Amino acid sequence: MTILNHLLQQKETVVEEWLAYYGSLDDPYIFTLENSSRLMEETRLVLENLLNGMTGNQEEMAQFANEFGKAQFITALGISHILFHIHLLEKFILDYVEKSNSVNLNYQELYPFALKLHQIFSNFTQHLIEGYTFATEQTIQQKENQLIKNSTKLIWLAEYVFLLPLIGKITDDRAKQIIETALQEVCTQPLNYLIIDLSGIQLESQNISEYIHQFFSSLRLVGVTPIVTGIRPQLAKMMIHENLTDQKNIQVFPTLRQATKFLMKEKIATM
Repeated sequence: MTILNHLLQQKETVVEEWLAYYGSLDDPYIFTLENSSRLMEETRLVLENLLNGMTGNQEEMAQFANEFGKAQFITALGISHILFHIHLLEKFILDYVEKSNSVNLNYQELYPFALKLHQIFSNFTQHLIEGYTFATEQTIQQKENQLIKNSTKLIWLAEYVFLLPLIGKITDDRAKQIIETALQEVCTQPLNYLIIDLSGIQLESQNISEYIHQFFSSLRLVGVTPIVTGIRPQLAKMMIHENLTDQKNIQVFPTLRQATKFLMKEKIATM
């Protein structure tokens, strides 16, 4: 009987002995469980997929580990507990095999089995971390998108005049999100002029001129005249290079105060 077949036949016993061993450890993880049923099910699932990996079905094992990592992100236990759990489980299985009293167990396979076991556990852990990392990045991205949405608010200045102050680092992703959110806001407000203040931004996108052009064009399509204030030298060079300052219906002012004075004069002149 091979070691792997022995483990397959003794799987339930392995799980039970693991629970007895793990329950004797001074680890806060075990005390977060109301009873051993969750840990038993978790161990059984991990063990089944590890054994699947050892029998050649590594793709299924990797998929399970990846999804398992994603699921652990949303629990209060944290990924560190799970990794510690799996590390102990690998050591426990080796100890279990060495202490096995089965006369049919082929001990000559022990060394290559230990190497194979470590390889599979490492592969499992890698996919587990990848799943956890993906879930973490998704959550961070969702929070950033919500922050951008909350910060991309139009401020009423006067009749048909609104202000959009942009602050912080402008990356490609944030530029796209700002344009989308701002256009949605514009379409819900009665305005003719939108003052876009850029004095507080930090450029991290090399495509900012393209995004500005896209934003300005979209604003004009919905009947809004963009007014730009607070342009810094770096952005000014980009806008000149792209001929953005030469386009019709775009006004550029050094400061927000000068822009508002211009609009006041425009209003008086049209009265």
